[in-house]
Amino acid sequence: MRKYIFYLFSALFLSSCKDSSEDVVEPTYPLVITIKNIHSDLPVTKSASVFNSVDSLLNNPGVLHYLVFDATGKFVHQKKQLKGDQAFGQISDELKIGQYTVVLLSSTGDITMGTTITTLAATKVLSTATSGDIFYKKLSVNITAQGVSESVLLDRLIGCVQARILDRIADNITKIELQVENETPYLNINTGDVETANKEARSVSAYVNASNRNSFTLGLLIMNNQVPITANLNFFDASNKVITTKKVPGIINIRGKMVSVEGRLSEFMSAGFTIGYNDTWSSDSTIVYF
Repeated sequence: MRKYIFYLFSALFLSSCKDSSEDVVEPTYPLVITIKNIHSDLPVTKSASVFNSVDSLLNNPGVLHYLVFDATGKFVHQKKQLKGDQAFGQISDELKIGQYTVVLLSSTGDITMGTTITTLAATKVLSTATSGDIFYKKLSVNITAQGVSESVLLDRLIGCVQARILDRIADNITKIELQVENETPYLNINTGDVETANKEARSVSAYVNASNRNSFTLGLLIMNNQVPITANLNFFDASNKVITTKKVPGIINIRGKMVSVEGRLSEFMSAGFTIGYNDTWSSDSTIVYF
């Protein structure tokens, strides 16, 4: 009987020890990331989808996404900040000791996240026509008992295709549309590259009036920097009927650069439009300081 009682108490003791160890909560330590090129006090400007070269650098991010993955690439959690938030541009988190990958994404519009995020390698985000200017950074972070504080600059993922009409636009033209073929809307957040298997068209248009008839510029933000794109210019009359079109193929979009498609309407039947890279949109670096 005594032997039975001894074994019973021993079993209870070991069970108690096991439960106690499983209930221990592993401590977490602070991670603070400050985005140096996000400023929430910049003036509100026109939509990033329609602008000229004067407006482009004034558009500032309105949303910030923060995603964390562990050393195996497994998703841990995410946070989202909006421009009106008090701490916009500074992420504060608590993580266990270990190695992590942090991905930061910001845009002047918004970016569509997948409904179920599982791993770093499998996560893609979708850029829509209203996403606007997009900025990105992937970080490797080693959390220690001392915590981690980082200050980073986000890199611009977007280039711009701009159409410029160099001569006066005829009075019978009331609207001009810029359509771009082969935009790639999906971004792999692990590599920072676009997914070239998926392509779509994007377009933007503007009316011609007294203020822009002698100097017309129309721009479209594009994420695809790997597959050559084609720009189509369509010219409409007052009844919305196409008067004439111009196709400019073989354009290579460059992140942080403006591809300027320029020409005179009077030269449509001869030399046509030329393509040049306009450096006034940003410097040679893809980093933009707001």
